[in-house]
Order: sequence, then C-alpha cells, then structure tokens
Amino acid sequence: MAKEEKQTVDKKKDGTILKKQSTRFGWRDFILNLVFSLIMIASIVVFVFIQPPDDGDITSWFALVLITVLPLLIFGNRVVRESIYQYDFISINGTSIKYRSTPLLFTGIRTKKDEVDIRSIKKFGISKIPRKFSLDMRKHKNKAMLILNLKDGKEHLFGEYFTNEDLVEICVYIKKIYPKAKLITNLGEEYPELEELQKKVAASKKIKELEDDGEPEGVEIRRK
Repeated sequence: MAKEEKQTVDKKKDGTILKKQSTRFGWRDFILNLVFSLIMIASIVVFVFIQPPDDGDITSWFALVLITVLPLLIFGNRVVRESIYQYDFISINGTSIKYRSTPLLFTGIRTKKDEVDIRSIKKFGISKIPRKFSLDMRKHKNKAMLILNLKDGKEHLFGEYFTNEDLVEICVYIKKIYPKAKLITNLGEEYPELEELQKKVAASKKIKELEDDGEPEGVEIRRK
C-alpha cells in the first residue's frame, strides 16, 4: 500500500516539531486473527447453544472454555487493536516525545501510550522486529521499531506500524534536539537516502538543542 508522506518539519504553535502517523505494512496476520476469531465464535454458538455439554459435566465445560473462549479473547483482542492502528502516532512536542503504538502479537498485548522527556534518553535507535510468529514479517524482513533506553534503566519499544524511514527520521530529530543521547543506528549506511534530511535538520535554527537540567549522569547524592 502506497504511503503518503506525512511530516511536519516546521515548529507549530502547539509546540509540535515533528509528527508521524502509522502505516499498515501487511494484512496477513490481521486476516489470520479474524479467521480464528470467527471460528471460535462459531464453535461457541455450536457447543454452547446448539449442543451444550451436560450441566453437571464440569470437565467438559472447562475444556470448552479452554478451546473456544480463551482463543477468542486472544485473537479477538488482536483484531480490535489492529483495526484501530490508524490512531497511532509518534510526535516530538517541545522537550518530549509522545506516542501511541499498536503492538504486534509477539511484541505486546496492550496498546502502548506514553510521553518521554527527551533529556531522560541515554541511548536510542531502531531495532529489527523478530520474524517469528508473524506471516507479515516473512515479506517485511527488515521491519524495525523504535527503541529508547532511559537513564533510569527503563526501556520503550514502539512503532510497529510506522515505516523504517519515519522511525529513522525521528531519530535524526532526537539527535539534533539532544546531542548527548547516543544514537545506536548507523543511518549513513542503512539509509543513505536520508543524508539530505540529516544535513537539513542539522542546519535548522528552529530546533533548540536541550541541555541537562539536573545532576550529571552517574552522580549520586548521599544524605546523612
């Protein structure tokens, strides 16, 4: 599916420096989850309403729940979340990164939503998503997601439904805004087409570079 370029380079009145919207990169996993959900619904109708187990047969009822209701919850959850993936976004607003990101089946269950202070980032980059358990990943072998490692040890992994180019562009902006954060992605070799973007962002006077406003990293204060 062709992707329309969606980006905001100039700083807006609301403080948004850059914003990216999600882009679906495959339908195979979605269709598979939908098919399994429909099969589970049909099984529940047949075995609960048409041919239900005996009322006193607890084992049969337990087995019924295990093989129908539980898979329905899993696959139905995926269908619902992947149906509203278009609400996902990653934006740089002033000194923070805000995001809403729909995970894949093997990268999480809950929709990821958070706001991260750019000054709290220790290192960042993009990480290749594992191909296992996904039919879509067989075609999109190099699909990546954004990774932020914070100074307090926390880690943020998100951006499954964003193109690699969008994720790398976000990295370019983060590096410009907070040069102290370590970039762990080799943009020059992996995405040479973004060389002009890097030069443009590096020369921009509209993006204010941030400095630490707290204690230097690694410094601890002992209180008596």
